[in-house]
Amino acid sequence: MTEHTQLIDALNVRITTRHYDPSPMAPGTIRQLSSTLNAINMLSGLDIQLVTGKPDVFEAGNTSGHLSNAANYLALVGPKDDPESMEKAGFYGQRLVLTATLYGLGTGWVAGSWNREAAQRHCRVTPSQALYLGITIGYSASEANYGNQEFDQLCRRQAEHRPSKSYDELTAPMSEDDREAAPDWFKAGLAAAAKAPSAMNGQPVLFTLDRKTGDAAASLDKNSGTGSIIDLGIAKMNFQIGAGGGTWVWGDGGHFIRS
Repeated sequence: MTEHTQLIDALNVRITTRHYDPSPMAPGTIRQLSSTLNAINMLSGLDIQLVTGKPDVFEAGNTSGHLSNAANYLALVGPKDDPESMEKAGFYGQRLVLTATLYGLGTGWVAGSWNREAAQRHCRVTPSQALYLGITIGYSASEANYGNQEFDQLCRRQAEHRPSKSYDELTAPMSEDDREAAPDWFKAGLAAAAKAPSAMNGQPVLFTLDRKTGDAAASLDKNSGTGSIIDLGIAKMNFQIGAGGGTWVWGDGGHFIRS
């Protein structure tokens, strides 16, 4: 497969994987992924866990054809009733998704297409914690079809995979003049955020830029009817990578200070 070494590369080629190869993940890949996972847990205060070889969690999806051979997942576990931690789960979960892409793995965020009770039985969840969401992970069954494609071909594959909202739609609260005057780093951040996965592909996160302070901000679209604080975290991660670095303030409406 074409070599990718940067998160922005992963962001530009990654698509949701529903159909997996039954082969188990290589021990070396598991070690690499676990190393990143442990560092993220230490940084975030979350308890994200890699669980392998548990097809019962996805029995319904595998049987219906919505999924196939799904058996491994990242369990996004963190403090119960803690919106900031849930946002961090989206943010750092997406960081793991992109890392997995660089390791040649397919991934898919899951909310309803799994057995949450079974998933919880296979991981550690203390009384003060909650299992927020899961991410399927493994080798894509179709990846062999794309292994010899060049980077630009993989980018086109992603663009054709699902529709994305436009720059104007994602910056709906801004005036036309402010949109046009926005710096390149903001526009690059928006291009990356447009590729962020979200519940029902609703893309419920809106972005603004304060021309006086130079800070961006992200908030959930109250009129979208979909979306969660986890979607907000996912979109913030993509924006941060696309913008070339910076720091987010957690929360709905949190500001981004570019470094």
